[in-house]
Parts: sequence; structure tokens; C-alpha cells
Amino acid sequence: MTNTQQRVVSALVLLFIFLLCLFLGKLAMLVLVGVTGALLVDEMCANMLRVPRSHFSYIVSQLSFIAGYSFFNFIEKFVYYETLILNAGMTLSLLLIFYLFLERMDSKLLIRLLKKNSYIVGVFVLLPILCFGTLIHQDRWVANIFLILILNSSVDIGAWFFGKNFGKRKLWPKISPNKTLTGLVGGVISSVVLSTIYILVIYDKVNFQILLALAGLGILAQIGDLIESKMKRQLKVKDSSNLIPGHGGIYDRIDSLVFIAPFFALLVRDLL
Repeated sequence: MTNTQQRVVSALVLLFIFLLCLFLGKLAMLVLVGVTGALLVDEMCANMLRVPRSHFSYIVSQLSFIAGYSFFNFIEKFVYYETLILNAGMTLSLLLIFYLFLERMDSKLLIRLLKKNSYIVGVFVLLPILCFGTLIHQDRWVANIFLILILNSSVDIGAWFFGKNFGKRKLWPKISPNKTLTGLVGGVISSVVLSTIYILVIYDKVNFQILLALAGLGILAQIGDLIESKMKRQLKVKDSSNLIPGHGGIYDRIDSLVFIAPFFALLVRDLL
């Protein structure tokens, strides 16, 4: 089977799992998001940081993620903690932005911190995953999920199309050699246009604040992708894992999605 065939088959399998959970309802979708988070913890610990799965810090990371995710989604009423979780998620995202733009490639401060204290990976993953989970607890959760997927995928597709066909000036060669400035702009425009159409049809509401928020989310989505690229380069790994044939790992597929989750949740809660 060729790489292209593997990619197609893997994408179809993932789409089937997603649609099945969507059909089964909120509980199934929450379980799917939780399993995705646990796999992400595994990738970061075992594949990226090279922590053995039998190591104490790996076990602590997985248990802290599973316990935290279960508590906020299945035991306690989520609404009481929504603002706290979103603020914590945004704080983590802002710290990662500082990491991307201010830390030199050869300093590896974040990498050393994670390697030395790998037991915190569970919390590192838990915050953005919980922020994504807030979307499922809202009344129009199906519409919210489709909106964030449209926004995120249109950024990727738009950046790829415009970058490949019109991009000349590299965006950040040391971090991601294939990304271009034209691709970034094209990705943001594509995301804003498609997301706006969806919002008009489903939510019947668009204003300047929403358009500005969509543009900001388009930029943040590409920042999330650059953050993962920088981490992989510092760790000297090509993919976060080989779990998804032809695609790489979970983190390779959802890096920008989990990064924008707290900001997107605020858009849905306050503007839509």
C-alpha cells in the first residue's frame, strides 16, 4: 500500500470513528476526546521525551490526565469550572507563544523542563483538552465542533494551497522550512471566509468582532503548528509517533486544534 493510500484509508477510518461518536451523542464524544488526550500524553512522554511507559513519571502523567479529565467531565458539574479552565488554558497557550518567539533554538529551556519533570505532561495536555471539552458541554455542541473543525482544516488547506502555488518568501525556515508568508495569509483568509459562511448559515449572526476573532484564530492555529514543529526539531523527532499510518501521530494532526481550543471556546461562549 502506497503512502497516499495509507493516508486515505487512515483518514476514512478516523472520519468513521468521529461520525460514529457524533451520532452516539455527548458521552461518546467526551470519551473520544478523553482517549485522544491519553494518546497524546503517551506520544509526548514515550515518543517525544523518550520516557519509558513503565517509568513512574509516565504513570503519574497518565493518571493525572485521566483523573482530571474524568473529574471535570463525568463527576463534577463542568459549568462551575468553565471560566477557570479556559483562563488556565489561555495562560498555557500564551506561555507557549513566548516559547516560540522568545526562546532560541539552541536553549531548549522548555524541553529540559519537560524532560526533567515529565510527570507534568499529563497536566500540560489536560488543560487544552478540557478547553476543547467545554464545547461539548454547550447546548449547540455539534455546531461548535463542526465550526472549530472547519476553521482549523481550512487554515491548513488554505496555507498549503496558497503556499504551494504562490508562496516564495519563507515564513520561518529554521522552524518549518515549507511554510511561507503567502501561505499564512492565504490560510487565514480561507479560514475566515469558510467559517463566516458556516456561522451565517448555522448561527445566523456575523459582525466585526466575530470576523476579527476568526482572523485571530486563523493566525493562532498556525502558531500552534509552529510550536509543535519547534518542539520536534529540538527533540530531533520527525513525527510525534507513527500511530496513524501515512499521517504520523495524534499531536501531528491536532497540534493547532488543541492550541486554539481555549480561545475558540471564548468566541463561542461570548460572541455566538
